[in-house]
Parts: sequence; C-alpha cells; structure tokens
Amino acid sequence: MIARTYGSRIHESAPQNAWRFPTGPKLDNFGVPIGNQNFGLEEFNFNPIHLDKKLAYVPCFGTSRNYPRPNVSELRLIYRIINNANYNYIHYATLHNVKSLLNSDIPNIRQLIEPHYNEIYLREECQVFFGNNYPEFEKRIIEMQNSNLIADNENNNSFLVNVEYKSISILEKPVPCRMNSHFASNWYININY
Repeated sequence: MIARTYGSRIHESAPQNAWRFPTGPKLDNFGVPIGNQNFGLEEFNFNPIHLDKKLAYVPCFGTSRNYPRPNVSELRLIYRIINNANYNYIHYATLHNVKSLLNSDIPNIRQLIEPHYNEIYLREECQVFFGNNYPEFEKRIIEMQNSNLIADNENNNSFLVNVEYKSISILEKPVPCRMNSHFASNWYININY
C-alpha cells in the first residue's frame, strides 16, 4: 500500500533530513492552519525520537471513517509535487509492519513522547518557521498532545502519532512513480515506477 503525505519539502540531497519539523512550503494549503502557514503531524516523522520509538503519523490512518486501518506489511510513503502543471509522485520511505494505534494506546504512547516533547515539537526550527505565529502553533500542538483521539476525520484534533511500525527504509534517492488509481483518504494502490 502507498500513503500520501503532505507539507514539508524534501531535502533532495539528504532525504533523511526531511520531515523532522515543518519546513514549508509556506503556501501549502493542506494541514493544520497556523497564520498563513500549515503543518502536518507527518512532518515530525523523521525526528530521531520518533524513529527510535518507531512511531509516526500517516494522514490516511487519521480519518475516523476508516479507523482503525488493518495492519499493513509494507506502507510506502509518497509525496506529490507539481512539475510543468502535472502532478508527480515521489516515493521517499517505506514503513514495514505497520499497525494502527488505538485510542486506548494513547496514555502509554503519551508517556513515551512526553520526556522528549520539546525537542520533537517545540524545536528552534519551528519557532523560526512560524515566527510571530509560534504561540498559536504551540497552543495547537499542546491540544494535540492532550487529545484522546487517534482519528478525527482531519479536524486537526487528533493525537500526535497514529501508527507504530517495526522498521523503516528511508530511500537515499527518492523514486518517482505514477499513480493509476486511488482510494479513500489518500491510501493508494497500483503505483507504477
């Protein structure tokens, strides 16, 4: 299965540096609105703490109408770019043995995240990115930390992570692909490379 992610731009020369914190684009129109910018919880997936704990946020796992998703042996993460007025998709990482978290898992996961909360979500890069809107970002991310919902139909009230996995493969050179069909909430099949 393939899941689309949003928000942060890929560091093309070092994809392992991508999605550790919001990096834009500033005019991105999907995600949690903060001032004239947006962020998605998946933008923190490559933070060393999340990588160590094998936790992530994947947007298609965050909608209540599809919750909980079945276990997936391989979930390829892709993002979309616009090139010459065409949409192009880039496969940049794969999560292996993915399991949807349940609302009942939140208290235990919250305890894992809390000691590292500031270094994951309130990093200096976030302060720089949001500038004068940083207090609004901080308020919103605290609300998400306190949420007891894994899935909320993208109303921006969900918990900070929604899946756990056994391992991750981050592609050193992201691979372009073409999408032939798609299903609800950006869960795709039939990708050609």
